[in-house]
Amino acid sequence: MRFTHDQLEWESVRRGIEGQAELLETAPDNLYASVSSLLDGRPPGRLYFVGCGDSYFCGLAARLAAELLTGITCEPLESLEFSRYALRTAPADSWVVGVSNSGDVARTVESLKYARQAGLRTIGITYNADSRLARNADVVINYDYRHVGFGPGTMSYVASLLSLITVAIKVAEIRGRLDAGAAAQKLAELKAAGPVLRATIKAMDVPAKALAKTLADATPVFALGAGPNYATALFTMAKMIESARHNTVAQQLEEWAHEQFFVCGPGTVTMVYAPPGSSLNRAREQLEAIRDMGGTGVAVCESGDLQTASLADVVLPVVGNVAEELSPLVYLAAGELIAYHFAVHSHKVMLGFDDSRRKEVNFRQIFGSDIPETIEVAGRAS
Repeated sequence: MRFTHDQLEWESVRRGIEGQAELLETAPDNLYASVSSLLDGRPPGRLYFVGCGDSYFCGLAARLAAELLTGITCEPLESLEFSRYALRTAPADSWVVGVSNSGDVARTVESLKYARQAGLRTIGITYNADSRLARNADVVINYDYRHVGFGPGTMSYVASLLSLITVAIKVAEIRGRLDAGAAAQKLAELKAAGPVLRATIKAMDVPAKALAKTLADATPVFALGAGPNYATALFTMAKMIESARHNTVAQQLEEWAHEQFFVCGPGTVTMVYAPPGSSLNRAREQLEAIRDMGGTGVAVCESGDLQTASLADVVLPVVGNVAEELSPLVYLAAGELIAYHFAVHSHKVMLGFDDSRRKEVNFRQIFGSDIPETIEVAGRAS
């Protein structure tokens, strides 16, 4: 099947970006009610968040919030790293939370399958309740959002991230770290991110479009973030690749100074996620270094953060304040908007799916990959 520009309509992507704010405002209460009805009993000794692509990134984005809420070590892992490696030494009281929008990503399905065989509690988070992921989960959290058409994940990412944080809120209750009132306050904080995201999309749109028009396929683009926003940098990379087949590189904020700094110079574009929090001072130092090397620095920072803005060539402002552990829910707008505007400006076809062979091979790799019946875990057949 060959895709046309009509079938891969860019306005559906735009609707997905815009729809995230409403999802933030409306989804947390329903998710919490669902999670509360499904999760009880003895709390986990460790949480594993597993997934591929966006679903892996949302685990990285949720880790700080989950650990602050629960007081439990949370390990976000790419699905193959969990299913073939980390599962060997996973504590017996671990909960394994597998995230897949489609519910049919082979590596994430096998993560829950093997974890269940090993006697660990398995939780599936998915849009598709009638999926292989759901069939291999002890508990299924089925999120929902307004479907806007085919395109790189936007609302699915927010729904997955909200689901993980809501699981953490419930685990915190089970452990006695939150009472009902405190849990309600945490949900209110999630919902309050909605108006911030809406205002941020509006404020970022014009500068993101202007920046996107300066990019070409050959322009080196780097996205940097630390803590929960390392995930946002990875998400930016994913949207640029999926939307416009641009080989954007994501890097951890500190590691940029040890690696990509050496190729920074005129003609390079480096996005720095700089929310208030533990790594803001380092983000400012990296922006200063980008300027010193003659590169184009892009600051994604609060609109009132004049110190950070003064170090950048381009500023993508976040309008409003959210706690650092929740900032990925808002700061994601920068990468989405740049990817959207670059793809529209350069007349790209999403995912390269105007090439039917590329789609066929991609689906085979992600959904059609073999899942062995058993795997050796910690020296025993499971």
